[in-house]
Amino acid sequence: MIDEEGFLPGKDDVFGDLNRLNSMLNDLDERALVLSLAAFAEEALRDLIKAYLMPGDAADKMLEGFNAPLGTFSARIRMAQALGLLTPHQADDLDRLRKIRNDFAHSWEPVSFTDQKISAHIRALNFHSLDDDYPETPTKKVRTSISLLLLELRITAQEVRKHGGATLRGRHILAGVLGDVDEQMATCKRRLTEIQEELRSADGDRRRFLLAAKHRWEGKLEIVRLNAPRARQTDVKAIQTELNAWNRGPEY
Repeated sequence: MIDEEGFLPGKDDVFGDLNRLNSMLNDLDERALVLSLAAFAEEALRDLIKAYLMPGDAADKMLEGFNAPLGTFSARIRMAQALGLLTPHQADDLDRLRKIRNDFAHSWEPVSFTDQKISAHIRALNFHSLDDDYPETPTKKVRTSISLLLLELRITAQEVRKHGGATLRGRHILAGVLGDVDEQMATCKRRLTEIQEELRSADGDRRRFLLAAKHRWEGKLEIVRLNAPRARQTDVKAIQTELNAWNRGPEY
């Protein structure tokens, strides 16, 4: 299980470094936050690609050392995407992080999340499927969206090592709904109703977040229907019909 801060319990080496990173993020200023997330992302991409490649010296030389073909952040993003190890949203967000990192790293003058170019990159970051709370500040959006994306990279790398990577593809995480069928139906209906009410007055980035959340909770309700006993599936379908929501993408 993943807690609400994105931490994984226990001392598994696969996630220990990510837990250490998450424990630091709240105390970092904007520059340190971006540089830390970007450095971790580069390492996570290296490990993900390495898990997919044949082990040995050839793979090591592709990823490490002077003039390594996959030694840069940009090259690793493109290669992981080409191998099918990243979803389009993941690749886009990693590239935005790379651009934000460059703006901070290549200037000796003060740089801020409020700068026009950086602010545009942050607004374009995708909201994460595990984050059901709207990020009220640019700092929170960067911290939550990217740290949860890094979690996905670690999980995908673990799955590649476990199953052999040639047929595995990157994936997003969708948290389940707790309780029995009645509780799950009630939770989904309540959350979708709340989101619909919030959408009446929302605009801009908040509206985009709510539309994505609406689509996500529609998906959860469909999972509830598919997993329900046959006799209860019609009850779930009735809720879907009432909400007139299922099988429609976010209306950007």
